[in-house]
Amino acid sequence: MASYYYLVATLPLLRYESQGPFDTVSFLEQCKSHVREHDYQTIVSALSGRNSSHPFLKKWQQFASMVKKELNDQRSKKLGLSTPKYRNEGEKEFRIGEAVRQAISNENALEAELSLLSLKWKYLDEISALHYFDVEALLAYAVKLQLLKRKSLFTKEEGNAEFKRLFSNLQSEIANT
Repeated sequence: MASYYYLVATLPLLRYESQGPFDTVSFLEQCKSHVREHDYQTIVSALSGRNSSHPFLKKWQQFASMVKKELNDQRSKKLGLSTPKYRNEGEKEFRIGEAVRQAISNENALEAELSLLSLKWKYLDEISALHYFDVEALLAYAVKLQLLKRKSLFTKEEGNAEFKRLFSNLQSEIANT
């Protein structure tokens, strides 16, 4: 098992409350020259969202999948959809169900989304707790960069711009009918 003391030690600390220090492309550039090729491909796989056979990524992907399935299940119930394709028949975890339930009941969509991102962040902290200078530490770092990127998209300016774009599209559709 390779250790990446130098690389991990030079990476800025990631905090959920702050912005990412750089994007995933910059992170991959740093990794390219410091990690073995197999580990580099595993990191690329983590950032691409492809299924992986790496134990750490399998845990992460299973957790993220459980959150997504539970979210689909609870949203469909809230909307009164009883179609079996929305039901979560897979593995369930109480903390996921409870976090999703709280997010769904939140009137503020931004706060709901942030609570789910926080749930994912905490899970990454949990599964990477004893990994300091190995590829698992780099995988957790990569996924956390993605979470911070997603969180950074929730700005008032971009939200208003997206609302105006959607509203304009809706107005033009109505005008064309």
